[in-house]
Amino acid sequence: MAHGSNSRRQRWARQRSGESASGRTGSTAAPPVFFDATGKRWRRIVATLVLLICLVVGAVAWILPQAMAQTGEQPLNQDAAYPQELLATGDVEDIPVLGDEDGFAFSRIGLIEELDGHTVLADPFSDEVFRTLTAEEIATVGDSPYALEHFGAPAAGQLLLTFDDGPDAEYTAQILDVLADEGVPATFFTIGTNVAANSELFQRAIAEGHAIGNHTMTHTTSETDTLRNRQELISTDREMRAVGGYASSLFRIPEADADNNPLALLQAQQLGYLHVNFDVDTMDWSYAPGEEVPVPELDGAGHIMLLHDGGGDRTATVAALQQLITEAKAAGYTFTTVDSIAPEQYQSTTDVEPVLADEATAVTVAGISVAPGVVMSWLFWFGIISLTVMSVLYVVLALVGHHRQKRRVWQVVPEEELPLVSVILPVFNEEPVVARTLASLQASDYPNLEVIAVDDGSTDNTLAILEEVASSWPALTVISQANAGKSVASNHGIMAASGEIVVTLDGDTIFEPQTVRMLARHFYDSAGSRPVGAVAGHIKVGNRRGLLTMWQSLEYISGICVTRVAEGVVGAISIVPGACAAWRKEALVAAGGYSHDTLAEDADLTMTLQKLGWAVVQENRAVAWTEAPVTVKGLAKQRLRWTYGNLQALWKHAGMLFRPKYGTLGMVALPYTMLATVVPLVFLPLTVLMAVLNLAAGNWVPIAAFAAFVAGLHTVICVIAIRMVGESWIHLLVVPVYRVIYEPLRAYLLYASVLQALKGRMIGWYKPARTNTVLDLSTLQDGSTRVGHP
Repeated sequence: MAHGSNSRRQRWARQRSGESASGRTGSTAAPPVFFDATGKRWRRIVATLVLLICLVVGAVAWILPQAMAQTGEQPLNQDAAYPQELLATGDVEDIPVLGDEDGFAFSRIGLIEELDGHTVLADPFSDEVFRTLTAEEIATVGDSPYALEHFGAPAAGQLLLTFDDGPDAEYTAQILDVLADEGVPATFFTIGTNVAANSELFQRAIAEGHAIGNHTMTHTTSETDTLRNRQELISTDREMRAVGGYASSLFRIPEADADNNPLALLQAQQLGYLHVNFDVDTMDWSYAPGEEVPVPELDGAGHIMLLHDGGGDRTATVAALQQLITEAKAAGYTFTTVDSIAPEQYQSTTDVEPVLADEATAVTVAGISVAPGVVMSWLFWFGIISLTVMSVLYVVLALVGHHRQKRRVWQVVPEEELPLVSVILPVFNEEPVVARTLASLQASDYPNLEVIAVDDGSTDNTLAILEEVASSWPALTVISQANAGKSVASNHGIMAASGEIVVTLDGDTIFEPQTVRMLARHFYDSAGSRPVGAVAGHIKVGNRRGLLTMWQSLEYISGICVTRVAEGVVGAISIVPGACAAWRKEALVAAGGYSHDTLAEDADLTMTLQKLGWAVVQENRAVAWTEAPVTVKGLAKQRLRWTYGNLQALWKHAGMLFRPKYGTLGMVALPYTMLATVVPLVFLPLTVLMAVLNLAAGNWVPIAAFAAFVAGLHTVICVIAIRMVGESWIHLLVVPVYRVIYEPLRAYLLYASVLQALKGRMIGWYKPARTNTVLDLSTLQDGSTRVGHP
């Protein structure tokens, strides 16, 4: 198998010849991924966004007045303020109520006027006179300018079943089944948002001959908010027209108490709706599942009965409905809908052609009330399933990999035959820590070693320290170059390397004595079918002085280490950390060395090697201790560079995604990384908003359950990871707050990285201020289970 093409070798040669003494590349170097030297990209993006916003605002400004307009026009008094103005002329707390005990089906408010010597009840919104008042009613009215009237009733022996608060996906369907089996028509007073969520049930009710009424969009009316009350009715009306081609003038106020909500009643009249009452309340909503809803006594008179098909668990209603119908039929009752007893002008229409305003309302309602719930449900189960599956998969694979490493018998090679290892140490302003880094390399138990330190134009005493150590340690070679960046310095060192194995580390990294040997053995004792091109070591946090650094330590152990061991089993490692890694020199030459066009040059190089067919493995016994940022600001800056660089590398190697030739890396690992980036990026604002709304509404149980599940799963992973690498159990104390730190940090990093990518800017190379607080190696115990605290 060829592990490098001629073109790559030629590119490497060009880089070598194009490098100056300082390590800078020639003019053929590729520009950084996402970089936009012209600055035009961001201006185009902003201009496009502004144009889109203008188009949306223009469309809304055009459609919104149409959507808010009432669907039917009354002849008189159509100003939205009229109902409040009329009610203000009388005593709204003591409105005269007219009608007799036989008139209960409908409610309306009428004007008290004198006409041809008679006192009449007149329609406020037309020239229609409802009727002449009796002497007794005139006395009841007194000097009130208006009165509330109850009128109309079903005939004797008629039973009108009405169901409020649906349609509901579970209970409306069951109720429709019972009604269909019994051949009984009913009237459903539907909530607009439920119509949007369960449109097929709404359409089924219409198709099966049931009548539909308006029960507002969100089961809400206000005693003072004119606009809210109007739109609750109008938007529900338009929703029904759009979803089912159905227009209804029947209306029932939420809680069905029209007498105590005259504003909503009068506004409904103004819009052309007729309020429907009831005289038999089953109180079915008050019975728990399993309890029996008593069947009301039927006296032979006509009745309108109130039941519910939504708004909660309606198991008791469904159970009582069959008995109710059976007993009513036995008593000689027939069933009909409210439509059949309503005045002619309020009859429903079933063949309405929706207009643009209707469709726009339906889309808006679905987008606001339905889509978020559907998306959140999808995200919830996607999160649960993907997190569980991938976590279990990674843990199982990590255990397999750990078991294989423990059982593997390594070839014994005489020390004099061990290949030369070249350790490359690029440094920039590492004065506080570089001496300890070099001391750890001097303590290495690998006998055939050269160290090449490349000073990248340090402005402190780093170079002097390097030269002082080199004067007494022949294995150390010091190269000085003008400041050109880590990748250039690394390549400079690689070019000077004589060994066939190259080990890289950072200026603040402290190797344990066995680390180089553990890394190197994979190259001269390869067990796989493919030659090993790179080996990832196990990096640990050495300055565990507080919650933030302990959190990073746990992340290195439970996230990075376990993930990499698991990926190594299936050949899917995508990042070999430059802070503790070994590379085959041949593979580096084939890949063209470290690239300069991403900030995650180690991830970029790793994926390049995978493309070229080299094997990449993990070695947990190759331990390196690093100094983690000790401040939130420092951590954020470091991780921003990591995240941005990894996005660059993923974008650069996007051609590997879903490509079977790249095995598990191309088919699973990289696609999962992409999903883990895109899904939060797109849906995180919605997730946060829905979480806040649920918490505000007191619906905290699902959120707590999800958090507990994630914490529990993470605890299991942490226990396995800590046991696997022989770390301190004190890390488990961080688990309860792990996500509290992780989730806000991840959100910031994702959005900040994408914003910088869109702007075409480069994120600078951030290096935390060195504190030289990595633990003292002299306190460690032997082997890879070394654990200590500074």
